[in-house]
Amino acid sequence: MMAALPVKHKIYDCLLLILAALLTLSCKNVEQAAFEEGMDAYAKGDFITAMEKWKPLAQEGNPSAQTNLGVMYYQGRGVKPDYREALRWYKLAALKGYPEAYYNMGVAYMEGKGVERNSEEALRWYRAAAEGGYISAQLLLGNIYLRGQGVEQDAKEAAKWFLAAADQGDSTAQFLLATAYISGNGVEKNDVEAYKWLSIAAQQGNDQAKGSAEIAMQHLAERMEKTQVAEAERLAKEWLAAGPAGSN
Repeated sequence: MMAALPVKHKIYDCLLLILAALLTLSCKNVEQAAFEEGMDAYAKGDFITAMEKWKPLAQEGNPSAQTNLGVMYYQGRGVKPDYREALRWYKLAALKGYPEAYYNMGVAYMEGKGVERNSEEALRWYRAAAEGGYISAQLLLGNIYLRGQGVEQDAKEAAKWFLAAADQGDSTAQFLLATAYISGNGVEKNDVEAYKWLSIAAQQGNDQAKGSAEIAMQHLAERMEKTQVAEAERLAKEWLAAGPAGSN
């Protein structure tokens, strides 16, 4: 039978594990700081600095940095436009399951930049991004199915994606979902649900979304019973208290 390690060795091993964990955390903090510095620089239009901050992270396999680097090459910010290089970075991030990279691949296929234009392939990437929880893709898919752009018009499928984005807190999706409930387009007509989503959009959206939602609420309330309005407001309050899906 093999002898157990002396206690002092076990303690030493534990200390090494703790040190390794602290070093890993420190590296992650440094990486995050560099990424945020890149975001700040990009927001200020300092694309050279943004590239300097993100490229090492992208080369180390950070999918957020890889995607951002792809955007810079795609849009020609801080570098000459290079669609193939952009797609190279998108694909690296996509291999790690990064939804925003899926979405950007969809844009490239839809626009035919760096690849041959292919709306079916674009839709496949958009769907992957939407299924991964990327709000912009969910909203886009909802509009595609609502209008029948390159696909068979499907109001039910549109409402499904608007609900997915609305649940994550997107005020535009919340407004569109409310209109679906008002008209019964893709969902069963339901004034209470419509008023609930309009109320949520009014309370958390920007000024434009708030104004549009409030006007719609006024018109909708004219055909609702007071008890229905009260129920809708209660449901909206509960949703807002819980917060968007995935926020907790």
